[in-house]
This record gives sequence, C-alpha cells and structure tokens, in this order.
Amino acid sequence: MNKALTQLSGLVALCVASAAQAQKAADSVKASAAPELLSATYLFQVLGSLVLVFVCLFAVVYFLKRFNGVGGGSGSVLRVLGSTSVGQREKVVLLAVGGEQLLIGVAPGSVRKIHVLAEPVLDVVGTETTSPDFAAVLRAANPLGSKS
Repeated sequence: MNKALTQLSGLVALCVASAAQAQKAADSVKASAAPELLSATYLFQVLGSLVLVFVCLFAVVYFLKRFNGVGGGSGSVLRVLGSTSVGQREKVVLLAVGGEQLLIGVAPGSVRKIHVLAEPVLDVVGTETTSPDFAAVLRAANPLGSKS
C-alpha cells in the first residue's frame, strides 16, 4: 500500500508539472500569435509598408511618363489638331508638324499618310489646347449651381 501511495503521488506530481508546462506553452503561443495592435513596432511596420507601396507606385508612374512619353507635351513639335472615327477601329487624324499639316489614316496595324495640306486648315498658332481646370468642369456639370 505504501508503494502504491508513492507511485500515485509521483503520478500526481508528474501531471501537475506537465499541466504547468502546458500552461506556459499556451501562454507563449498566445503571446506570439497575435501582435499588439497599438505597439510602436507594429505601427512602424505597417506605416513603413504603406510608405514603401507609395514609393513604388510613384516610381512606376515616373518611369512610365519618362520612357513612354506620356504626360504634358506642350512644347512638342508634333501636335494633334483633330481626329474623327471613320469606322469601328479606323480614324483620320489631322497633325501639325513644323509648318505643315498632315492628314493621317490610322487603322489596326497601319498608319498611312493620306494628304499633305498645302494650306493650313486650322491656324496652329491660335489653337492652344488648354484643358479646363477641375473646378470649372465641376461648376459646368453641377445642375444646382455653386454654393458660394
């Protein structure tokens, strides 16, 4: 009976020790599973990621404008004076190049010169293509008028 009591007490001690170890392991897993949302390191990590995304976005836009020629070309030699569609995917475009005006046909897979105009159809100097600012477009499109 004495031997059985010592074995039982050893078994109880072993269960208590393993339960304590299991509790420590559960606490460490719980602490490492979810980050503290308002801790400084977590906020710096989130803000740093956001800044990195914006820097990458602006770099892509910069390189697209730089290498594709997209953007404001106000001082350009070549200007589009007008265009109209003549089919589903075909257009006729009036270009001003230097002092000449060219009528160009544009279709999928081909661009062809139709005619070089002897007399300018449009005065290139007088046609400054300025796009209206956003406020002017909004005022024109607003049916209720301005609130100022």
